[in-house]
Amino acid sequence: MPTTVTTVSTGARVTQRTTHHDLSLHGRAGAILILILLCFLTFLISFTTSGWKTRLSDSCGTHRGLWEQCQAISSSYGYHLTTQILMSLALVGVVVIVILVFLYLFATGISKYQVLLGLVITSFITFTLLLIAVIVFGVNVSYLGWSYGVACVSTILCLAAAIVAAMQLHNSLH
Repeated sequence: MPTTVTTVSTGARVTQRTTHHDLSLHGRAGAILILILLCFLTFLISFTTSGWKTRLSDSCGTHRGLWEQCQAISSSYGYHLTTQILMSLALVGVVVIVILVFLYLFATGISKYQVLLGLVITSFITFTLLLIAVIVFGVNVSYLGWSYGVACVSTILCLAAAIVAAMQLHNSLH
């Protein structure tokens, strides 16, 4: 809300206009922030842990994450490389989404509409990457582990954030 400050000095009247950005984390804006921060947290957990595949029935146990495993990955596991690539691209998307939500909520002097539009587009693209990654991994592996489940939760949170951001964008048009 613009604030007008009037200053009188040496008989001349000077008017200064300053813009004050009211930060409100109530409603959709707060929901977007919470959903994106939860998406970021769950994504990092799934990205860095080794519980994507878990099978404890054999003598040494078998676990596999995106970046480490206790069993050898054969060259026929192209789905694993595909999942790594998709999750790495999604990591870039999630980081961009976090930056955009903070710009939308806290930055002044920028077009909130443009930032929100970028947030919506990036959120849906990131959701698509995450969805494809969890589907590719899930249909090729039995004994899915807890890290995979956390990746699924992150995917759902990304979709929810994208939908709420799209609702906020639609609301800002009217």
